[in-house]
Amino acid sequence: MPATKTQARAVYLIGGDDEFSIKEAAARLAEKLAPKDAGEFGVEVVEGDAQNQDGALKVLGRVKEALQTVGFFGGEKLVWLKSTELLADNPTTRAEAVKEALADLADQLKRGLPDGVRLLISAVGCDRRKTICRTVEKFGEVQFFEAPEEGRGHGDEEIAAFIQGRLRGERKTMAGGAFEAFRGLVAADLREMANELEKLCLYVGKRAEITEADVRAICSASRQAVIWELTDGLGARQVVKAVAALENLLATGEQPIGVLMMLAGQFRLMLLMRDLMARKVIGVSDGSGAGFQFVKAFERLPESQIAHFPKTKEGGLPSPWRLYRCALAARNFSTAELIGAMDLLLEANRQLVSTQLDARLVLGEAVAKIARKRAAVSV
Repeated sequence: MPATKTQARAVYLIGGDDEFSIKEAAARLAEKLAPKDAGEFGVEVVEGDAQNQDGALKVLGRVKEALQTVGFFGGEKLVWLKSTELLADNPTTRAEAVKEALADLADQLKRGLPDGVRLLISAVGCDRRKTICRTVEKFGEVQFFEAPEEGRGHGDEEIAAFIQGRLRGERKTMAGGAFEAFRGLVAADLREMANELEKLCLYVGKRAEITEADVRAICSASRQAVIWELTDGLGARQVVKAVAALENLLATGEQPIGVLMMLAGQFRLMLLMRDLMARKVIGVSDGSGAGFQFVKAFERLPESQIAHFPKTKEGGLPSPWRLYRCALAARNFSTAELIGAMDLLLEANRQLVSTQLDARLVLGEAVAKIARKRAAVSV
């Protein structure tokens, strides 16, 4: 979500790490700031892409020149430094010559721009410690967009709000399990979600309600969705579905050892969720809205109940949405069966690294044995 600070209206910065939101917000603001009735002569766009020091100096030189030139026939003018990483911390911006050029630009902004001239900067990966960023924050108007991270803080809520906001704009709603299916199929990337929602809206036409069948018919499955197809097949104890999903994964180029490690991590989480459910710490259901209820309940759990859960590379817990699906799958296994599944995966790993057996056969056998139903299971 953006954080905004406004003081003056000659300099504008839209930055952060959410490239999709930055580009959308910058385009809207550029349209608003463009001088009326000036047409193409009222806006000068400087493409901010610079691969090295020389490229960066050329970009900054064009910006400086554009700011010193008044608008056509002496009218107003908007200079847009577009889609740049020159405000980020990278090898290019750490070069002394580039530092000096950025400092010169900051000094120019401090002195003030010519009457009628405005500067808009849309920048990905802003380092707010840099002088140029601090200068714009002090003398201009800034908006920072941080990409929502699935499973961290309010990331899941922001993703849900983004989807619902797009749907409201198109006067559409999602019915039944459509939302859960969409979240399962589409990666947690705002650009990808926006593209898939646009396809959905075109697909249903004038119909206001989007169903789960619509989502599954039109949305492109991400790599993560293909992985979920495998883990969901295993969780549902559906041998044919699980083996077919494994073949799909391997056909896309996934390495067998990588698939094995992914499955081991998934079954570890299923075992942990099985334990929480067995101890009545948390419950799970698969009705409409059940995923949101589970996520809220999990986020309220005391630290003592989840301190033993594995951490992500960033030091956080796995996504609550991932844990929700693990919990649903864990209902179909006893604790002993889940431990047995881990043993089967360990044996498959041994065979992959120490024998010449065909990797597809090794994985296929392990998947089939895990998915095969044994006895009725109750939580």
